[in-house]
Amino acid sequence: MRWPLTIALVLVGLLIGAQWWNYRQTASVIQAAALYYDQFEVDGARIGSPDAAVHVEEYFDFQCPHCHTASEVVVKRLLDEYVAAGTVSFTYRFFPILGPESVLAAQAAYCAIEMDAFWPYQAVLMSKKGLGNNGTYSRDNLIKYAGQLGLDTGAFRECLDGSESLQYVQQSYERALRMGLQGTPTFVVNGQVLRLSSWEDVFHAVDRALAAASR
Repeated sequence: MRWPLTIALVLVGLLIGAQWWNYRQTASVIQAAALYYDQFEVDGARIGSPDAAVHVEEYFDFQCPHCHTASEVVVKRLLDEYVAAGTVSFTYRFFPILGPESVLAAQAAYCAIEMDAFWPYQAVLMSKKGLGNNGTYSRDNLIKYAGQLGLDTGAFRECLDGSESLQYVQQSYERALRMGLQGTPTFVVNGQVLRLSSWEDVFHAVDRALAAASR
């Protein structure tokens, strides 16, 4: 009766293979992020010149599928076409509304801010596309991702478990509520909350703000 043993070995092999593949994917994301974000001036969750005429903010949740899409089709384009030119700066704002792992991921991202590694760290979290509090952004995984990024996991763990990270995320969440925000992603251009019918509306709003600033 070798079938149970054979099946067990196959399952172990598949598990090891999946873990290796996930590690390789994360390493690839980290390498690309390090090269990409190095070209920009960053300050915490803000990227771009502080003197830029237009400031774009996105209130987001790491478990929001539309936020995953926005990171690829809106934020990347903003960085390439506007932030790189020095005309726009961009800031991520935490608005964790989709459960406990949304809060944990935001806390972990705050810890990455404290360790001057927010932008590559958020790239890793976005690449995971965690949904539904399924463990993608568990405490252990968030610490593991920090270690893969080369951060001090002891200091990261202490930050993640501390009260300051939760207070920061709570303050960002409450700010979003005071602004009347009800979902993610929500974009804000020079203080004006956008109501989007398409992603292009973000760029139209930015172009209008730039035109107004140049008058």
